[in-house]
Amino acid sequence: MARRKQDIERTLKMPQGFQPLSHPTLEAKPPAGRGWIHEIKYDGFRFQLRVEKGVATWFTRNGHDWTDKLAAHSADAAAFEDCILDGELCAVDAEGMPAFSQLRSDLNRRTSGRLVYFVFDILWRGDSDLRPYALATRKKSLEKLLADAGPAVAKRFRFVDHFPDAEPSALLKAACAMRLEGIVSKRLDENYRAGRTAVWIKSKCRPGQEVVVGGWKAGPDGRFKGVLTGVYERGELRYAGSIKNGFRDEHLKELRPRLRALARTRTPFAGEQPRATGGDSLHFIEPEVVVQADIAEWTASGRLRQANFKGLRDDKEPTEVRREG
Repeated sequence: MARRKQDIERTLKMPQGFQPLSHPTLEAKPPAGRGWIHEIKYDGFRFQLRVEKGVATWFTRNGHDWTDKLAAHSADAAAFEDCILDGELCAVDAEGMPAFSQLRSDLNRRTSGRLVYFVFDILWRGDSDLRPYALATRKKSLEKLLADAGPAVAKRFRFVDHFPDAEPSALLKAACAMRLEGIVSKRLDENYRAGRTAVWIKSKCRPGQEVVVGGWKAGPDGRFKGVLTGVYERGELRYAGSIKNGFRDEHLKELRPRLRALARTRTPFAGEQPRATGGDSLHFIEPEVVVQADIAEWTASGRLRQANFKGLRDDKEPTEVRREG
């Protein structure tokens, strides 16, 4: 039985390296009832921050070290005592709203002016492993950690508060009206569980899907007409349809050279294949690029409907991309 509401016990030493993350289960409706809290779901890149003796290390959701991209945040994090934090790194616009499409360019330029780390959980603090304890205990410890660090960290680190008494459906509706991604509901009395868990539930305003790019489509005049995408199923990349909309000039400027550099002659898709129509041509690539798309739904035939390109996902491994929902 996992420990939950006891006083925090002391352990010997903070573990080295990346620690497995907890991942929410996608549901159409948020759970209701006692014991659940609800947080805003921020639209960014998931990061685990490890601070030991004033030295910060930033890990992506897959455990890759991206510390060199976050120098300003690492300098601020030196104010924290030893800890391991879990949160979402976001670019925010002039209105303070997450701007996913801007996140990668800010990281690439190593400019951190708009990047904010929204911290929603803590796995370790000082010489104490907090993972076996209730979320209520961890939240209090996290809030105190940020407060103790003082105002110097407030610009780039923000505590993700929750809404314990909010009606979840109304909160989701309000989040959607504000053009946010959705909400995450969590059991307040549960410990931190690595892997996919039913004690964290995410509910989205509009279905989103990460997909692997397996090629692109060009018109008779060579004009770019979208990417060919797929998701992995039983170890094979299955065609999921094309994404034609949402590409801006700055996206294409970065995307085209990457696609051409990964060119291959044969399809990377198993099973049913994309088809060229109306004089269009198909160009296949090695399946190494992951993109984020907003979609209306999955069709009965396993295709994305009304898919819009949202951004590249360098923080995701292609072979981990599965169909959601």
